[in-house]
Amino acid sequence: MTKQNCLKLKLSWKDIESRIYLRALSLPTLPWAAPFLPLVGLPNALLEQPCIWESIYTQAFIEYETDYRLRDWTGSPDGERGEVIRQVVTKALPLLAQQMGRNVAIDLEKWVRFHFFCLEAKRAMREWERTLRIAYFSPNSRKYQRKIPPPAVLVPILPEIQELVDLDRRTEINHALERVAPPPPYEQIPEEYMEHCYEMTMISVVLDQALTLKALQTIASRLNDTERSEVVTWAQAQALIMYRDGKPENLCGDKYLQVELPCFDVPSLLDFSALDESA
Repeated sequence: MTKQNCLKLKLSWKDIESRIYLRALSLPTLPWAAPFLPLVGLPNALLEQPCIWESIYTQAFIEYETDYRLRDWTGSPDGERGEVIRQVVTKALPLLAQQMGRNVAIDLEKWVRFHFFCLEAKRAMREWERTLRIAYFSPNSRKYQRKIPPPAVLVPILPEIQELVDLDRRTEINHALERVAPPPPYEQIPEEYMEHCYEMTMISVVLDQALTLKALQTIASRLNDTERSEVVTWAQAQALIMYRDGKPENLCGDKYLQVELPCFDVPSLLDFSALDESA
């Protein structure tokens, strides 16, 4: 696979990025989030035996909290706290691999990277989401005149993916998420008030991206290379004329119209763990 086709990871383990990473790893362990986890693209094995990752993550978080409290961070440069988190995560993922298999650990890491640290993927999912939704516009829609009929190869698949891209369905899911999400676990000041915890926002973002990705994977599984090219050509033309801020280049061709996601352009943390053990 060429470098151009790889997913571009934007993660330097600065303090804020690292905290987001650690929070992302906590999402599969949250009891109130359990009904929504089957929708976000996590490894099936992790969903079937959640207690394994919950135990590993809890221990990792305790290790991080202990290390954090024992150090004097006065004047520490950005990234020093992040390095502590990186080390904790580098220990946790191999434990998951040992207990559930390397593929599960790789898939969890890839899930975090894709949804929180790949700007290109975020833009692509947004552009594909809006573009696919246009295929369902009826003649009664005020924007119908800008609709380009989808290619014949896509038409039979549209009923199958409709629920994945339907805006009302996504709104319904997000409202259900809001009803169960707790408030932030700390005292808030009025100027920074949040009704729900930050983890709810993270899950909401992942839901949108994961449902779009599943729609793309479903389309890809039904088509050959030539047919996928037809869908891309239509999507690029449709994105260009439908919205003022439409950016066909954000679709990234057929890069995300695949059954399996491409690899990232940097090694897995599991590889670094193996190097540490052999040193």
